[in-house]
Amino acid sequence: MRSRLPAWAGIFLLCWVVAAVFFAVGGYVGLVRSVGTLEAPEAVESHPTYIYSEPIGEGEGSARVIGTIFGGENRKTARFEEMPATLLDALVAKEDERYRHHGGVDLPGILRALWIDIRAGQAVEGASTITQQYVKNAYLSNDRTWQRKVKEALIAVEVERRYPKDEILSMYLNTVYFGNNAYGVEAAAETYFNKSADDLTLSDSAALIGVLWSPSTLGTDRDGATYQRNIVLDKMRRNGYITRQDHMAALEEELPRQWPEAPMVETGLEDTPLTRDFTEVARGELVEMYGANTVLQGGLSVYTTLDLEAQAAAQDILYGPQGYLPYPENPDAALVSIEPETGHIKAMVGNRDEEAQFNLVTQAQRQPGSSFKPFALIAALEQGIDPGQTEFVSEEKRYTIQDPEGNPEQWEIENYEGDYLGPTTLEKALWFSDNSVFTDLVLDVDGRGLKNGPEAIADVAHRLGVAAELDTSHPSIVLGAQEVSPMDMATAYATIANGGRRVTPTAIEKVVRNENDRGEEVLYEAEPRPEGEQVIDPEVARKATEVMVGNVTEGIGYKANLGERPVAGKTGTSENFFDSWFIGYTPQLVTGVWMGYAEGGTTLAGMLNIGGEQLGPLAPPTVVFQTYMQRVLQGEPVEKFEGVSGSQVMAPNRLAVPSDPASVAPPNTVPSNNTAAPGATAPGAGSPTGITTAGALPGPATPPNTTPAATQ
Repeated sequence: MRSRLPAWAGIFLLCWVVAAVFFAVGGYVGLVRSVGTLEAPEAVESHPTYIYSEPIGEGEGSARVIGTIFGGENRKTARFEEMPATLLDALVAKEDERYRHHGGVDLPGILRALWIDIRAGQAVEGASTITQQYVKNAYLSNDRTWQRKVKEALIAVEVERRYPKDEILSMYLNTVYFGNNAYGVEAAAETYFNKSADDLTLSDSAALIGVLWSPSTLGTDRDGATYQRNIVLDKMRRNGYITRQDHMAALEEELPRQWPEAPMVETGLEDTPLTRDFTEVARGELVEMYGANTVLQGGLSVYTTLDLEAQAAAQDILYGPQGYLPYPENPDAALVSIEPETGHIKAMVGNRDEEAQFNLVTQAQRQPGSSFKPFALIAALEQGIDPGQTEFVSEEKRYTIQDPEGNPEQWEIENYEGDYLGPTTLEKALWFSDNSVFTDLVLDVDGRGLKNGPEAIADVAHRLGVAAELDTSHPSIVLGAQEVSPMDMATAYATIANGGRRVTPTAIEKVVRNENDRGEEVLYEAEPRPEGEQVIDPEVARKATEVMVGNVTEGIGYKANLGERPVAGKTGTSENFFDSWFIGYTPQLVTGVWMGYAEGGTTLAGMLNIGGEQLGPLAPPTVVFQTYMQRVLQGEPVEKFEGVSGSQVMAPNRLAVPSDPASVAPPNTVPSNNTAAPGATAPGAGSPTGITTAGALPGPATPPNTTPAATQ
């Protein structure tokens, strides 16, 4: 009886072994069959919305990425044919040296890793092959169970049987995470090097593979990434993938100074300091067109109107080391350029501070001073007043007007430094920013002025494109006392330059969904020459341009001249000299320049060289305009204003000397905010206008007994 027990036990054990074998074989066969039905997982791309500049060379391919908008994973892949051989070799050398010699599972590698782990007393050596890592990323979860490891190994064997070795490498690189929200090698190439995968150098390839060692840390650690890149290069040399010369040359190549060079964010807008103000405007337009969800989902290619060379010139001229305002102690400035024929925004500088969230071009509300007077001029033209023939008297004035409550108040008007023209025309009054003539105009003194003056001026401003609300309860509107933005002013002047057809500023020229994919779709394309609404008569616009040309050739705007290139425009200075402006245009381009302090409340008195003599150490907006326009229009044809009579260029004896920023704002000069330069003449009553009133106007920015106004 006892002799039978071992026999029965042996038979029982044998049955279990056979059953286990059949179970394992059946499981393997079933798994293989299931793998046979598995298709390679489709890599669904979800790249950001890319914002591009205008092409800087021939063809759209020379456009540059100036911003990205995204709300999820940045997943972008490359085809096997687009991956450099050095990238594939780097992956093998770093991750799996025996990759080309095993069948998906490396048994010697497993034994070696096990031995190392036993000696170390902990898990220090991984044994997964590249194929197994791909299988885990593409088909399985990250569970740390032996069942998952068995499945991983079996599927890896089947994948190796079905696909060529190099294709498996490419599939792996398209599924792996590289850090900085970059999934897939194409997204990684763009994120770290701002280039496509097929343009990666040997050094680039080694660096990307090195990042895989620890994407969360090496993705932002340039020195650590360089160290890991060098390890990869050493392994590539040791395994015979590169020559000694290639190895040494790659070691000498530095990673981008900004690491990563073009980071993507998990949500929101990412841009560069140079283009930040513009890309914010472009994003706002895009969201208005398609909604925030569509924009954040990504997949859009947005081609903008930004001229990168003009943008760089504007930034350099304003805030560069040799620019007009190089020091933080200097005043701030805003500049915007618009193409009047199309409304395309070509350049925009909205703040000195690279981290600032406030765009002075679009968000600042400041008094435009006498740069608002052309709107009164147009209102006069529309009411049949001839600016070259109708005469007024330029002299110190005192008016009795009604305040908003209907009570009488005295309004006293003086010109800057007490200079008066005597009997003069409206045209000359604009050239020399004569306040007394324009107050006669708005109040319809002796029946020679405007009917419903304040309302007529506000109506013109709004038709031209000024979006700000305008208070018509006080005639000081004619002197630029109402607050507007630099974008408002540039838009209005662009409409005049466009023959009276309303100009709508735009930052976007074209929007494409899924560009270069099978599902590519052009969502939007701007008209080459949009037909804006005719808001003022073309003849009125032409005459207004003619008068403003005289402001540059004959009047106080002469420092904005461009030699043989015609310029129309107007200066402006606000109450207490808090703001200084010049808005000007040629037939091709409108540019508005504002200068002041971003926080407001600080005078420019004694700081700007606004007269014929050196009154201050800094160049005024007219000179900034001149320098910028000379640079961006260099090489462009010289165009005349159509239908404008009289001289459109400066007479030789009136030419202002073209300014070098460094000659006006010496690099070693840091002007004080409140101290007048030697020889400077302080404007009367703390104001460049010298205008006073016996009654206070509403508004916290208006000091008691003063009326905001301007001359320049």
